[in-house]
Amino acid sequence: MMKKLPLAIYAMVIGAFAVGADEFIVAGVVQEISEALSVTIGAVGLFESAYAIGVAVGAPLFTVLGLRIPRRQMLLLSIGVFVVGNLLSALGPTYSVIMAGRLVAATAHGAFLGIAALYAGDLVDPERKGRAIALVFSGLTAATVLGAPLGAVVGRALGWRFTFWSLVILGGIALVTLVALLPRRTAAEATTKADAHGHGGDDLELDAHARMHMAQEGHRAPLGEQIKALGRPPVWLGLLMTLLSYGGVFTSYVYLAPQLTEVTGFSGAWITPLFLLFGVGLFVGNTIGGRLADRSLMPAVLTTVGSLVVMLFAMNLAILNPVTAVVGIFLYGAAAFSVIAPLQLRIVTKAADAPDVASAANISAFTLGSALGIWLGGLAIDGGLGIASVNWVGGLISLSGLALALVTWLWVDRRYPDFSHGDAHQGEAHAGRSLPPTGWQPTKGER
Repeated sequence: MMKKLPLAIYAMVIGAFAVGADEFIVAGVVQEISEALSVTIGAVGLFESAYAIGVAVGAPLFTVLGLRIPRRQMLLLSIGVFVVGNLLSALGPTYSVIMAGRLVAATAHGAFLGIAALYAGDLVDPERKGRAIALVFSGLTAATVLGAPLGAVVGRALGWRFTFWSLVILGGIALVTLVALLPRRTAAEATTKADAHGHGGDDLELDAHARMHMAQEGHRAPLGEQIKALGRPPVWLGLLMTLLSYGGVFTSYVYLAPQLTEVTGFSGAWITPLFLLFGVGLFVGNTIGGRLADRSLMPAVLTTVGSLVVMLFAMNLAILNPVTAVVGIFLYGAAAFSVIAPLQLRIVTKAADAPDVASAANISAFTLGSALGIWLGGLAIDGGLGIASVNWVGGLISLSGLALALVTWLWVDRRYPDFSHGDAHQGEAHAGRSLPPTGWQPTKGER
């Protein structure tokens, strides 16, 4: 029978939904904020741009500053900073203060997701890492679909400031839930207590692999090793792989509504239901991606990114007919989020015993890839190539990521095989350096 995932991971899902909603929620109340602050709609749009920049910069910076702090405390600190940032925006009397609040909240966004992905993976055995990471990102999936509608509903019913108050409440719920459900014992205490009682520490409701990772919590790699890990070819190529592979997703997504109205011929009333269908696809794809990553990691990367490339190019034809457009939207959504867990797990695996900064940097890569795709899509439209051109532009961006993934798998990975934290320390004990012990072979999931 399949073992249930720890409840602590579900608490992280709530946090992921909160920080994810913040990225999209302003889109639903742009007009209201513009009128209230007497600024242009374009100026309000900068709230979203600033948030994206804050995520990209804040994720690795926040993580570096917290390397000496246990991940449990860092996870709680990041969601706490998120709450403070949105509280500042909710109370901010001027445009500048609200912008400052957006930047503060954004710095915690990427850090929370990066740390949560690591923490969730540490709470389960290796065969379930992909599913654990995918579950965390399911909160982000829900936020992607519901963020803008949530902002619109709350803003119109209670006023635009309550959109930020709703984020404060969501963040507060996440904080309380995390405090209650995250494992409280330190690594050494967990291991010592288990040894003293002569059992595996079942009272912690964690498996042996999780307890081993908790035991290493107090021995995380210092900043120098974390930065050095970023310099490993499989890691920095993996970051570029994420940026390019995921870059195609938002190239088309941001301009999906005008494609459906101007090209397919749907009325405005159909847009919300179609976006909800896209969201269902996101959930399905996220789940599939996590399970594929658990089976065999690099084949999962190639399969999911390849599916995304196919769907982006296929959308050029799908949007020409209402029926095929409906099918295409669902499959596009599934392909879009199927890539997340494999790409995130690959970075964590390749960074080996120094994954903190690499994991956060990969969150930045997702964000920068989205920004790149949106920018290139806008250039294509403004250049007179038509609204539907964003699909093949996105397809080309993700295709470059697929090509990089294939080259990395065939050549780079063979020169830089994976090895676990435990193997590294065993190698140090025998050879005095961080090399895998003689006879070591990568596990099935790492190939």
